[in-house]
Amino acid sequence: MTRRLKKDVLEVRLGTELAPDAASALAQRVLASCGQPLATVAVPGGRALRGVMGTGLGGLNPAVVTLTVTAADGGGTVLVRGAAKEGLIKQHGGRRAAEEIISRWLAEDPTAWPETTPPD
Repeated sequence: MTRRLKKDVLEVRLGTELAPDAASALAQRVLASCGQPLATVAVPGGRALRGVMGTGLGGLNPAVVTLTVTAADGGGTVLVRGAAKEGLIKQHGGRRAAEEIISRWLAEDPTAWPETTPPD
């Protein structure tokens, strides 16, 4: 049944001047502070960290958050992706999870800036 439910997904790319190892460490800290880290996977040019966090009323709706840290000239990029299934009552769990991660990242990394902005 859950295959038929729509997904709420938000992806935002952040630029940072942190070194790739420092950005990965920050990604682990931010993910651990928001939810439960699940896995770290090597991807071409960097690594991806995935975790689950609660959203919605009382944090009861799970959302999967992926932070992909890649190296770039003079710093790196972080792709933040939040995804959650939506039921009859739309709670926008994926969007809220990604926005929470983004706000915590920007609070902890003064060199970060959004390369893409979330749609309204």
